[in-house]
This record gives sequence, C-alpha cells and structure tokens, in this order.
Amino acid sequence: MDTRIKEFFKNVIIDEKDVSRANQFLESKGIEKHIILKEKLLNWIEGDKIDCSIIASTYRYDKRLRYCLFKYISYLEEYYRGIILDNYRFNLKGIRWIKEVYEKLIEYKNDLNDVLEHIDFYTLISQVKRIPRKLRETIFPKNKNNSNNLYALKELRNAVMHNKFLLLYRGFEICYVDGVDDGRSGSLKANILNLMQFLPIEVANKCKKEINEARLSGDDNGTKWNLPSAVVIEL
Repeated sequence: MDTRIKEFFKNVIIDEKDVSRANQFLESKGIEKHIILKEKLLNWIEGDKIDCSIIASTYRYDKRLRYCLFKYISYLEEYYRGIILDNYRFNLKGIRWIKEVYEKLIEYKNDLNDVLEHIDFYTLISQVKRIPRKLRETIFPKNKNNSNNLYALKELRNAVMHNKFLLLYRGFEICYVDGVDDGRSGSLKANILNLMQFLPIEVANKCKKEINEARLSGDDNGTKWNLPSAVVIEL
C-alpha cells in the first residue's frame, strides 16, 4: 500500500505540513480512486505537476454535486408517488397499471400507499408514463423524447444513489435537452439538465442555483479550495 501512496504523491505539489492530513484522507476515501482522479486531472491542466489542493477540491466538488442531485431526485420520486396516490388511491380503475404494480396491488390488498412504498424508481416512472394523457401533460415536459429521457433519468438516479464519482463516470445514457451538444448528449451536464426539465419550474430553478453554487468555496476542511475550471458544471 505504501507503494501506491507514493504513486499518488508522484507529480503532486503539497506542503509538508499537509502530508499527514492527505494520507489520512487517502486511507479513508481510497487511494486508487485518487490516483485515477490525479491522472485524469493531469490531462486537463497545463504542466506535468498538480497541486494536491486541485485533487482534493475536485473530489469534494463531486461529492457536493451528488448531495445536490440526491436531494432533487428524491424530491422527484416523492412528487411522482404523491401524484399517483392523490389521484388513484380511491380510483384504482382510473389508470392502466403496469404488470409489476398490478401484482403488488394484489399482494398488498389494493393498498396503493404500500405498493408505492415497495416499488423501485424505474417501476415508478414506468407507471407514471401510463397515467392518463391529460394529467401526464401537466407534469411532463413538452419533449417528444420523454421516454428516452426518463430512462436516462433512471440511470442518473442509480449513479447518484450508488455514489459513483460523477465527474469520471461514463455510464450515463443519452438524453435530449436544449443547450448541450446540439440537444443530444450523454454528459453529466446534459443529464442534470434532463433532471431539471422533469422538476416543477420553481424547484428546477433551486436545483440550478445549487449546482452552480457548488463550485464556490473558501477553505474546505483545512485544504485550500482550488477547483479547476475544466471540471465545473455551469448551467
């Protein structure tokens, strides 16, 4: 393990007084992930050496993005569950249930609240797609690619909930949103914009504000905030 720690510090600029704290952080958060992050950042900045504060700031920035996205994805889940429960708890025949939900209704003796508490996010959005058009049009964006975008949203949700390192993650799905790569992209930025278009407008604006502010900071846990512009998500 000492060899890998030495590998991390190779090409890294760090004050001697900060080495002990950096070692503790590496051991608690993972040495290999930081080596991968360092190598990626070296491709994005000028020169062949990198300040340790850049690596630490990028790591913490990614965590801030995850926290923010977790909050708004959770909001969307609650929002969709609430819409279904409010409209169909006492009107079970008013909607065409997908197979998974129908089977749960039998299992839970038509208690829709229990059913909604026991289905995953993908099942939830699959069911939301089946609500009558008049109601669906009030909650979905006017986008002909909503089906693809909901699938991409599911993949973003999984990446966030499983604590993927979002800035390095390459498993996002293609989504269709204005403002990124001519309206078709599998980037993190596109996927965040995709989430926002499914949120109520005032909630989406709050999400945008928090994502944009995630890059702002002074010192963080004693380490200088030194975020490279190449990693910043600006909406």
